[in-house]
Amino acid sequence: MAWVLDLDGVIWLAHEPIAGSVDAVRELDAAGEDVLFVTNFSALTKHDAEAKLAAIGIDAADRVITSAMAGASLVQPGERVLVCGGEGVWEAVGERGAEPLNPGDGIGVHAEVDAVIVGFHLDFDFGRLGACARALHEGARLIATNADPTYPTSDGLLPGNGSLVAAVATAGKVEATVAGKPHAPVAALVHQHLGSEPGDRRNIVVGDLPATDGLLATELGFRFGLVLSGVTSAENAAATTPVPDAVAADLRSLVGVELSV
Repeated sequence: MAWVLDLDGVIWLAHEPIAGSVDAVRELDAAGEDVLFVTNFSALTKHDAEAKLAAIGIDAADRVITSAMAGASLVQPGERVLVCGGEGVWEAVGERGAEPLNPGDGIGVHAEVDAVIVGFHLDFDFGRLGACARALHEGARLIATNADPTYPTSDGLLPGNGSLVAAVATAGKVEATVAGKPHAPVAALVHQHLGSEPGDRRNIVVGDLPATDGLLATELGFRFGLVLSGVTSAENAAATTPVPDAVAADLRSLVGVELSV
């Protein structure tokens, strides 16, 4: 059985481990289950995500997929890619064998751009917007690592990558192909990593947000386990779409039930 686990709201919250989450992953590993961590947060490199999990006691080596990796899967080796994103996107594009270019160099500096990738980052500005729009006007295609409109913080919601993508798409007069959860590119990476087949209902996606994690489960053909340790409350759980196959207070509770069956 394979477990596809979200990070925010499942493993940690506001950079602090959720009670029981580390023990739950250890229980899954001890039981011989396949565990894969899948996050829409594209700013982290794969190595940084693995290191962050290792710091709380979870061995995640070669068990992390990010939306940056999903976005990079849509470019080809040798292509010139304008990277309007954080270090995670830069790393993923480079590892794909494409040439990452910096939109911060200015409008019109880069010629013959094949694709623009937008990922979450904090230094988005008019210059970057203009450079991306220019490339799109000249025929580059637009890829979004994810389309989450907001980003949760301890001080409330801030603009997420979907907000940046909306600005670039509007300025460039194109529609973006979205790579991260719950879309097909990231689902393809999950199947590739696990060696799984679509529709294998022995497997489960665990997350706190039906609109991304639940729909990813639908895309994969896996079951959906909703945990209430993140953004979805017990009051709202009954009305979520898609309807979860299981609802639990947190990952440890869900693992306890699933492993006892």
